[in-house]
Amino acid sequence: IKDLPPLPLVVQKLLQVMDDPNSSADDISQVLSADNAMAAKVLKLVNSSFYGLSGQVASVPRAIVILGLSSIRNLALGLGVTKLMARAGNGELQQRFWAHSIATAAACETVARATQRIIPEEAFVAGLLHDIGHLILMMAAPEEFRQVMAGGPDNLVQREIQAIGMAHTKAGQKLLRSWKLPTMLCDTIRFHHTAKVFAGPKDPLISMVALGDMLAGVHGDVYERSLGDEDFRNLVKVVGLDVRLLDRILRTMDERIEQTKVFLKLASDGELDSGDPTRDHPSRTVAMICTDELRVNWTDQVLKHFGHRRVGMKEFFTQAGTGGAEVDLVILDPLSLTTDQLQRVAPVLQMYAENLLVFDRDEGGVLQEMLGRPVPTIPVAFSRQDLDQV
Repeated sequence: IKDLPPLPLVVQKLLQVMDDPNSSADDISQVLSADNAMAAKVLKLVNSSFYGLSGQVASVPRAIVILGLSSIRNLALGLGVTKLMARAGNGELQQRFWAHSIATAAACETVARATQRIIPEEAFVAGLLHDIGHLILMMAAPEEFRQVMAGGPDNLVQREIQAIGMAHTKAGQKLLRSWKLPTMLCDTIRFHHTAKVFAGPKDPLISMVALGDMLAGVHGDVYERSLGDEDFRNLVKVVGLDVRLLDRILRTMDERIEQTKVFLKLASDGELDSGDPTRDHPSRTVAMICTDELRVNWTDQVLKHFGHRRVGMKEFFTQAGTGGAEVDLVILDPLSLTTDQLQRVAPVLQMYAENLLVFDRDEGGVLQEMLGRPVPTIPVAFSRQDLDQV
């Protein structure tokens, strides 16, 4: 961290001016206009597909009027930090990092606009920088970090501490503190994996980034995973997300990810690539046995977004009782069923044992004992990747 250069001077000055309650739009304009390179990047970005204002903004003062002071500050901060961290390289791990970062940024901004609890640009920058500690670990201990990432997305923080001596969350917080960035942003980087913090009502930006992190995993590559079922439920509630709108949010997020790739290339002067290839995914018919409304709505929206068809429980059991339903997968949520209900559906589960998945875990091995075989599990907030691996 000490070997890294400081934040660009223009970003430092912008943060100082913005912290002054007596500062004006003219003060911001003077600071930004004094750095030709940053001013040019801001104008290019404002006139790109990222903002959809093509050719309408010709000057920094005009950009400030249209976007507002807070948006300009967050925009300059994101541009400055991204350019600085491009020195970590553009290999496979770095491309995975940036793909996850821009997906999280897009998710945070999209949900912020939907819930109207946080400034969207603030949410975007927090999402973009939330895992910046990974780049620090990549540069400080490249071989150890590569081995940690090869171990998969689960328990990543604990494995980083074991292998390197520090988690990416703490490394990121140290970096942002060394740059004297706002305390809330530093805390968001530090605690976005800490359930007792992100699931509480006091730190909305941390909660937003934790949810954006999860949605980025739903979108594509599962970069890291640390969310249990109870944490998932609390997080959705505290952010105020209406899961019935999830398909719409994911579609908007997909569009924003493509637009954010423009931000990444412009910020890094073309040095960085998110490496997020388009893949073909098979369409499936999925039945779900669950009585929990939140999980049913969430799963229904995610399957719809992925292009799958969900068969309702009534339809599924009716077809199963008359010769069998034509489904590719059956997802069971045993925690939402009573023991008596599980016993009653056991014959149907036997029929579809080879196509059966269980949400989260087989509590106490009940299903394994019932079916005489272990049952694969899938996270509640599952991704395309999770389904493709089945």
